[in-house]
Amino acid sequence: MNKMKKLYIGCALINLPSDKRDVLLRNISDLKIKLANSFEVLEFLWVKVSDPSKTTPKDVYETDIINCVGNADCMLAICDYPSLGLGYEMATAIEKHGIPVLAVAHKDSLVSKLIIGINHKDFEFYLYDSFDDVYNKVINKLK
Repeated sequence: MNKMKKLYIGCALINLPSDKRDVLLRNISDLKIKLANSFEVLEFLWVKVSDPSKTTPKDVYETDIINCVGNADCMLAICDYPSLGLGYEMATAIEKHGIPVLAVAHKDSLVSKLIIGINHKDFEFYLYDSFDDVYNKVINKLK
């Protein structure tokens, strides 16, 4: 029996505009449910706890970097909004662990040239129109 790959999905949380937060997080949640048929989807700390405001920075680092990125077979980085944490997660995944990272952003998002310009065999950047596009790209690229 084939073991499912472990997929870590990262995105901005702190810098999400309040008027976009619910829609983006709902889309990501729906995407995770669909991807769970093909991957073991790892959850970042924000999702695992009932009150994220009570987590410490050390808790976030240990869960997201050590437990999730450190144990993932591949990563999906949703780059619609700026996030220092997501950038650190991507760099750790690519440079330290050598796991494939698919970074995506909505076609109307403003993404750093540094991210778009990553030239590494384990990295691909993709602009999407809808989360259905993201699902298809993840299945084709990371599965």
